[in-house]
Amino acid sequence: MITLKLLGLLLSYPTEEMQQHMGEIKEAIEQEGLVPTKLRKPLFALMDDLERRSILRIQEDYVALFDRSRANSLYLFEHVHGESRDRGQAMVDLMGIYKNHGFKLAKRELPDYLPLFLEYLSVRPFAEAQEMLAETAHILAAVGAKLKVKKSPYQHIFRILADLTDVEVDPKVIEQATLDAGREDQSLEALDREWEEAPAFDGTGGAADCAVCPQATRPEAKPAAPAAPIG
Repeated sequence: MITLKLLGLLLSYPTEEMQQHMGEIKEAIEQEGLVPTKLRKPLFALMDDLERRSILRIQEDYVALFDRSRANSLYLFEHVHGESRDRGQAMVDLMGIYKNHGFKLAKRELPDYLPLFLEYLSVRPFAEAQEMLAETAHILAAVGAKLKVKKSPYQHIFRILADLTDVEVDPKVIEQATLDAGREDQSLEALDREWEEAPAFDGTGGAADCAVCPQATRPEAKPAAPAAPIG
């Protein structure tokens, strides 16, 4: 399922190399046929935009959208555990799943990074991949709803992923996400306050404080992955 890996790539930090291969990415997605025609059109419109715009502008917009606000975080456990210690164990469990299937992470990659998760799912049998993706359905739907409020074309990738889970998300999840996005304070002052919160991983605990603690800002531009009980 190359489509999952490519969708993860499109959610990764934009690069000139990605821009140069946009035509090939489109062709591969079209050939596999995993994305319904009605959803393919807005996806390709996003890809056209990413291909023709200045890479510096695209990167700036990407950082503002995904890195400056936890609400749109591409780290799945951020939406479930936040900075609690439970997140550390969840990462250990997810890394165990990857390891059991011979999927290795680079040194500074975090296992719950969505593009990495999608890359992992792309090499698993369809039924298994769909089942694991379904565990994130409410997260995908909520983030997609927030991006829709912000009129971001990235919303279409989340819509596609949510559609592939074949899960009916509780409408209240969408409603709450929409309300939250509408009330979000995007000022620099609010951003500073949000990231000034005391870290849960302070080095004083046990095994959960170890090497899986969030130390990297973003994995290298590489697609996809999350995990066992994510919701």
